[in-house]
Amino acid sequence: MIALIDTNIVLDALQERKPFDVSAKEILLSSQNGDFNCLFTANSVADIFYLYSKARNAKSAKVVMKFLLKSFGVISVTHEDCVNALSVPIDDFEDALVYVCAQKGNVNYIVTRDEEMLNSKLSPQAVSPTKFLELVQK
Repeated sequence: MIALIDTNIVLDALQERKPFDVSAKEILLSSQNGDFNCLFTANSVADIFYLYSKARNAKSAKVVMKFLLKSFGVISVTHEDCVNALSVPIDDFEDALVYVCAQKGNVNYIVTRDEEMLNSKLSPQAVSPTKFLELVQK
């Protein structure tokens, strides 16, 4: 199974944002243990670094990024992906770009807490961290 992990889930784990951090950490650790594969989009990697360095510092952000990049895959974001995202029926461009990259990466699920994505009927299906963990355990 392959999951594209949205930025908010990674930040929940890294910044220990209660109560979301528990399931977010479980997802990252389960992926690291080989239970499934986690991917991020290239723009998520940049956003995670930026936001984490603002919350902590650049040195800590580099350590975190080295861990993430060693453990998880990254889906590139191309010009064509950006153009295609404009056709996705979601108002938030970043979310639309996640869908385009998820399709390109042949992922099974997008793991997010973003309500618009969770309520969309697009493919691949967006699921909450809790729902994703249930699906993995089946």
